[in-house]
Amino acid sequence: MTTSPKRLEAFRNFLTGAAFPAFALSLLACWVIFLIAMLVTPAEASGLGAFAEDFRIWCFGYDPATGRTEVAYVMSMILPQFMIAGFIGYFWWEPLRELAKQPRRIARYLGVAALLVVGASVGFAFTAEQAVKGELPFPAEELRTAYEAPQFALTNQVRETVGPAAFEGNVVILTAVYASCPHTCPLILTQAKGAIAELSPEEREGLRVIAVTMDPEHDSPDVLHKLAQNHGMESPLYNLVTGASADVEPLLDRMEIARQRDPETGIISHANLFLLIDREGRVAYRLGLGERQQRWLTSALRVLLREEAASG
Repeated sequence: MTTSPKRLEAFRNFLTGAAFPAFALSLLACWVIFLIAMLVTPAEASGLGAFAEDFRIWCFGYDPATGRTEVAYVMSMILPQFMIAGFIGYFWWEPLRELAKQPRRIARYLGVAALLVVGASVGFAFTAEQAVKGELPFPAEELRTAYEAPQFALTNQVRETVGPAAFEGNVVILTAVYASCPHTCPLILTQAKGAIAELSPEEREGLRVIAVTMDPEHDSPDVLHKLAQNHGMESPLYNLVTGASADVEPLLDRMEIARQRDPETGIISHANLFLLIDREGRVAYRLGLGERQQRWLTSALRVLLREEAASG
């Protein structure tokens, strides 16, 4: 089968005229907009927020536990688009300059490119959803760490001194919240309760939760007591702890809780993190927020609690 001269001529005109560079630049622009949208969309348990979080994990090296994104990954995804755009602009400058006088044609190219990017993202989301439905078991060995847990002695909501040493022989969930948090802190407490609710009463006997305040100047034991009551969290299982800023802030740093306070609103932007400490006082797992992370939180707790039973 031979290609007709007319088709060859049409293809040559497509490559040498404005159509090819205009469409290529439109596609690059839509792709960069999509990448930026995935970068800034807040994480949620489902929907667009869940899809954006998964995308960041796979493409941007995002760590849900610390809220950190690998800048090198982001640059490697975005910068090549600008390099390619510069190459196209250099070699197709004249046709593109003429096309700039025809905004309707430009709009058509942008529309087609946007449809392609949206279609590709929908396909990616569908594939990710199917992967979640067939999710593999909790990767206990792959995620396991073994470094010493931070040491501290703080005061809980019933004015008892609390620290890892006080719970020796128990599995400990160590996290951080603050009482006036309007967004993710209630989710952190709810996720902890939800994961623990999946455990048997016997399993819960070997477990303790310590939530360190990120606002020690305002979160007194009385304030934390009210917060614990609002969430149905009673000691000794749940311990919301506070203390002097000189003791709390270095602890949050050792926990690697990234945080920043807005001076106007007082709201603290922060990482969402669960440190799971085994019976030997070592940080065994680091997990974050989300539906999958909650399932993994329960699974990780069971792994550590079974280890206790085996050692006993």
